[in-house]
Amino acid sequence: MNNNAQDFRSYSPHRRSGESGQTMLFVLLALSVFLLGAVGFAVDLGNAWFHRQNARNAADAACTAGAMDMLSTANGTAAGGFTVGTDFQCSGKAGAAPCQYAALNGYSAPGLTANTPSNEVNVSFPSSVPGIASCSGATPPPECTASGFTANPYMLVTVTDRVQSFFMGLITGSHTMDVRASAACGLVLSNSPIPILVLNPAVSGSLSGNGNINITIVGGPQKSIQVNSNSTTAVSISGGSGTIDLTHGGPTSSGSDLGVNALEGKVGIFNTAGIGQWIDPAPAISDPYAQVPFPAVVPPPPVRPSDLTALQCPSIPCGVLPPVHGCQDAAGCQLYTAGLYTTDIQSKNNSLIFDPGVYYMQGNLVAGPNSCLRPSTGTGDGSGGTTFYFSGNKTINVTANSGTWGVCQTKTPPVIPVPLSTLKCIQSGAGATVLPAAIVASGGLTGNVLLGPCNAPSGGGTNYGDPLGANDPLGEQRGMLFFQDRDANLAATKPLNQPSWGGGGAFGLAGFMYFHYCNSIDGPHLGTNCNSGAYTDQLSLQGGACSSTYVVGNIVVDELSLGGNPCIEMDLNPNALYYVLKASLLE
Repeated sequence: MNNNAQDFRSYSPHRRSGESGQTMLFVLLALSVFLLGAVGFAVDLGNAWFHRQNARNAADAACTAGAMDMLSTANGTAAGGFTVGTDFQCSGKAGAAPCQYAALNGYSAPGLTANTPSNEVNVSFPSSVPGIASCSGATPPPECTASGFTANPYMLVTVTDRVQSFFMGLITGSHTMDVRASAACGLVLSNSPIPILVLNPAVSGSLSGNGNINITIVGGPQKSIQVNSNSTTAVSISGGSGTIDLTHGGPTSSGSDLGVNALEGKVGIFNTAGIGQWIDPAPAISDPYAQVPFPAVVPPPPVRPSDLTALQCPSIPCGVLPPVHGCQDAAGCQLYTAGLYTTDIQSKNNSLIFDPGVYYMQGNLVAGPNSCLRPSTGTGDGSGGTTFYFSGNKTINVTANSGTWGVCQTKTPPVIPVPLSTLKCIQSGAGATVLPAAIVASGGLTGNVLLGPCNAPSGGGTNYGDPLGANDPLGEQRGMLFFQDRDANLAATKPLNQPSWGGGGAFGLAGFMYFHYCNSIDGPHLGTNCNSGAYTDQLSLQGGACSSTYVVGNIVVDELSLGGNPCIEMDLNPNALYYVLKASLLE
């Protein structure tokens, strides 16, 4: 037995040694296969990651290009070679802007082929994108959804890259794998300062002038004037000399910009300073007032103010003497109150004063020679100013040498300005109105003076005043002064009835001037999704003697014509009051 045990002991180690070597070979072989597979997977995954990065860059570029064209289309000029809201693949629409930019980044989108390296680009228009805030609420965000402005505000670009696989095919049985990357983009509403904005997207001379033009811009946003036309002669100034002086424009009043959507060389009379510049091309800016509601309910005819008796004011308009409702003319004034006017309001050889409220004009507002228009000091609807809403093809027509009657005239005494206390919305404390230095120095405004509202009516209703109210950092500003019906194609009216403010007399206008033909496909009188053929309303603005003609506010018009040797100083608010459309890469 001992011998057997000795034999076993002498044999057993030798046997274990042989088995151990065989096991090592299997382990090494398994490790080799595993490592080879890992390297293979790493190669395939690294290749996939590389292609995904390229696909993501291409998707971003394609989506950004598409969003810019969506913005151009929303602003009145169809662009991009695609229909917003209709999904498509680039294999069938290579000329569309997103497809061209995808191709420039290596994805020509011939279409996907089974088991063959190939690629496709899909463009769709989702109804929503996560993370985009609503524009509603007491304190709207800086950027929010544009779904209320346009039916299809978002675009999704998905790049599918079918790439060659090497080792993963041993498991999947396929020699290719699909790598996808997506980018979401589109239009958002951005809270942005409003410059002098000329909306027509295509016409030559949308900002035009003839004569010795002197337009001075003081303060406001960095871009004082934006011309949306893509014509290379969008800004057309002829005859005389003068200047468009932006040397005191901008947030620091040290120089501001003029932007033109077309590639157009700087016009000779343009002048700026500091960081101000002529910018061309400059992306179009959408209508900032597009979502401001029009007076949907036609008001009743005007009524006598509650503080006046039937003897004092038997009907509107009624004659009042100083100091009733702020009348300053010794010969008396015609007092008007808010409501529906089915015939023209006319001033000639007399003075008119206007109580605060909305004037729903189914007639024109006409100021002839020897006229005087002034705000009253009455309470009216409590908004602090007037909004003239011109229904249909009715509009404003102020002739040359208006503003030269009674206390409006400036050639001989007595010249009585509208005092600073009347011009301000709030006199003191937080939100107190800050007026331009030149107006403060002169003690007020002279000639014809009209003031937009400061806030919402005290009895409720649409706020045509400062949307920021007393929270406006620059003080509460005056809001919508002139509001043209967006369905009024004034260019088609025979005879032409375009809005005009003539020169020769002093004037001061405080508030927004809005003359825009939209003819929206969304419904009557709206400002969204304007039809083709829109953008035809032209405001003719003329000035008078320098230092006596002021516009304190903003101008948004389809076309702006300056003439008659105008000398006008405009003071703009640099604060962001309304939303404009902005093309943005969202995710």
